[in-house]
Amino acid sequence: MRTAPVGRLLFNPPAHGGSKGSSPEAPVPATTCCAHRKAGIGNTLNSRCLMAKSRKKKDQEAFDFFDKQASSFGWLVKQARLISNRVGPHVATPRHGYATWLFIRACITAGSLTQLFEGQTSENNAITYLDHPSVAALSRALMENIAVLIYFTDDKLSDDEWRCRRDLIDLHDLINRGQFLTQIDPKQKPPPKDLSEAQCKLLNDNPAFMAIPAARRKRLLAGEDMFVQGRHHAMLAFGWGHQLTRGVYKYVSSHAHSTALAFRRTEKNRVYTKDSGASQAVAGFSLEFASKAFGLGCLHMLALFPYVEATFDPLIIGSLRADYKPTSNP
Repeated sequence: MRTAPVGRLLFNPPAHGGSKGSSPEAPVPATTCCAHRKAGIGNTLNSRCLMAKSRKKKDQEAFDFFDKQASSFGWLVKQARLISNRVGPHVATPRHGYATWLFIRACITAGSLTQLFEGQTSENNAITYLDHPSVAALSRALMENIAVLIYFTDDKLSDDEWRCRRDLIDLHDLINRGQFLTQIDPKQKPPPKDLSEAQCKLLNDNPAFMAIPAARRKRLLAGEDMFVQGRHHAMLAFGWGHQLTRGVYKYVSSHAHSTALAFRRTEKNRVYTKDSGASQAVAGFSLEFASKAFGLGCLHMLALFPYVEATFDPLIIGSLRADYKPTSNP
């Protein structure tokens, strides 16, 4: 799968101050309207083809790029739902059970993403707005979900390693739940101290936890992180490498948190003007990497439940593996 030009998406300078830059653009070949119909994500997108002549080339490229990513994502959502449905009640181990819950959650998030593809029409029907910040935010949520799925349900983990991850997640939940509940309502009582102490004892009795460097163990026992080596390390399972993983996560996070990168170029890039491709460039870029993560999640589920693969057309399985299998090691 082709990657959008990261530099042009991430580092276009603001409208005031700094050096001159271009609007976000993503020159990727167009997807035909019939591809949208096959993906089942809405026929109203077809009207974009009629407006193509009035757009500047860079804006049209952004629309084409988004259409391509939206169509591919719609197809992937369909396959993911079939995988989830065909897993059935055959849950062999606790980690397999957690895998089904996390994957259902991912499928629902992905479905919510597809609901955004139609856009929102203005009062006088003059402009259709694509909610690109929500696409980016939900793309981030989907990436995080799949990272946890792979991290927590890996069949290659020893029993000690899996229990270490499970008990760390439980300790993090116990400590942080107590903190935010009392912050929301001071009348709430924090969890009894002996619960966290018991959880810490489980970890300290686990050889896999004791193999972690002492300084890191101290932070983990304080509830500072639910991952043995941090979220970034867990996301390296996507196979994007350190630099690209950090860049993509920072980019989608900027839209989730409304940081300067998310809104300082609104005027310069004509984000909310008719026929501007700025929203499509952001949404297409976010969708591309959400698809990569979600597709890998599908492959992970097929590995956990190998009997499901036999229920699919081999061409579909081959397409999933060709498009979403990681191409590099962390």
